[in-house]
Amino acid sequence: MKLLALLWLLPAYPLLRRCSQGASPLQTGLLSAMLGFSGLLAACILSPVTGIEFTINFFTAAVAVLTGLPGVAGAVILAMLG
Repeated sequence: MKLLALLWLLPAYPLLRRCSQGASPLQTGLLSAMLGFSGLLAACILSPVTGIEFTINFFTAAVAVLTGLPGVAGAVILAMLG
Protein backbone atom coordinates (compact mmCIF):
# COMPACT_ATOMS: atom_id res chain seq x y z
CA MET A 1 0.00 0.00 0.00
CA LYS A 2 2.84 2.38 0.81
CA LEU A 3 4.48 1.62 -2.54
CA LEU A 4 1.31 2.65 -4.33
CA ALA A 5 1.29 5.97 -2.46
CA LEU A 6 4.91 6.55 -3.43
CA LEU A 7 4.14 5.87 -7.08
CA TRP A 8 1.54 8.65 -7.02
CA LEU A 9 4.18 11.08 -5.74
CA LEU A 10 6.86 10.05 -8.23
CA PRO A 11 5.85 12.49 -11.02
CA ALA A 12 5.98 15.38 -8.55
CA TYR A 13 9.62 14.70 -7.65
CA PRO A 14 11.26 16.99 -10.28
CA LEU A 15 9.00 19.89 -9.30
CA LEU A 16 9.63 19.36 -5.59
CA ARG A 17 13.37 19.15 -6.16
CA ARG A 18 13.41 22.33 -8.24
CA CYS A 19 11.28 24.19 -5.71
CA SER A 20 13.37 23.12 -2.73
CA GLN A 21 16.50 24.69 -4.23
CA GLY A 22 15.02 28.19 -4.37
CA ALA A 23 14.91 30.84 -1.68
CA SER A 24 11.17 30.42 -1.13
CA PRO A 25 10.13 26.84 -2.02
CA LEU A 26 6.40 27.33 -1.53
CA GLN A 27 6.28 30.47 -3.66
CA THR A 28 8.36 28.81 -6.39
CA GLY A 29 6.10 25.76 -6.44
CA LEU A 30 2.91 27.78 -6.59
CA LEU A 31 4.31 29.99 -9.35
CA SER A 32 5.37 26.98 -11.40
CA ALA A 33 1.97 25.33 -10.97
CA MET A 34 0.15 28.55 -11.84
CA LEU A 35 2.25 29.10 -14.97
CA GLY A 36 1.71 25.50 -16.08
CA PHE A 37 -2.04 25.73 -15.70
CA SER A 38 -2.20 29.13 -17.39
CA GLY A 39 -0.16 27.73 -20.31
CA LEU A 40 -2.65 24.88 -20.62
CA LEU A 41 -5.50 27.37 -20.51
CA ALA A 42 -3.87 29.44 -23.25
CA ALA A 43 -3.38 26.33 -25.38
CA CYS A 44 -7.08 25.47 -24.94
CA ILE A 45 -8.26 28.98 -25.76
CA LEU A 46 -6.04 29.18 -28.85
CA SER A 47 -6.93 25.70 -30.11
CA PRO A 48 -9.30 26.98 -32.86
CA VAL A 49 -6.53 29.22 -34.18
CA THR A 50 -3.64 26.75 -33.93
CA GLY A 51 -5.56 23.60 -34.83
CA ILE A 52 -4.16 21.72 -31.82
CA GLU A 53 -6.96 20.45 -29.63
CA PHE A 54 -6.42 20.35 -25.88
CA THR A 55 -9.13 19.66 -23.37
CA ILE A 56 -8.93 20.54 -19.72
CA ASN A 57 -9.66 17.47 -17.64
CA PHE A 58 -8.17 16.07 -14.45
CA PHE A 59 -5.23 14.40 -16.19
CA THR A 60 -4.15 17.34 -18.32
CA ALA A 61 -4.55 19.76 -15.41
CA ALA A 62 -2.50 17.52 -13.12
CA VAL A 63 0.26 17.16 -15.70
CA ALA A 64 0.30 20.91 -16.30
CA VAL A 65 0.53 21.65 -12.60
CA LEU A 66 3.24 19.04 -11.99
CA THR A 67 5.43 19.84 -14.99
CA GLY A 68 4.86 23.57 -15.21
CA LEU A 69 5.15 25.64 -18.35
CA PRO A 70 7.97 23.58 -19.92
CA GLY A 71 5.78 20.47 -19.70
CA VAL A 72 2.87 22.20 -21.38
CA ALA A 73 5.16 23.51 -24.13
CA GLY A 74 6.45 19.98 -24.63
CA ALA A 75 2.91 18.64 -24.84
CA VAL A 76 2.02 21.26 -27.45
CA ILE A 77 5.08 20.32 -29.50
CA LEU A 78 4.22 16.64 -29.27
CA ALA A 79 0.65 17.39 -30.35
CA MET A 80 1.97 19.33 -33.35
CA LEU A 81 4.20 16.43 -34.38
CA GLY A 82 1.54 13.75 -33.92
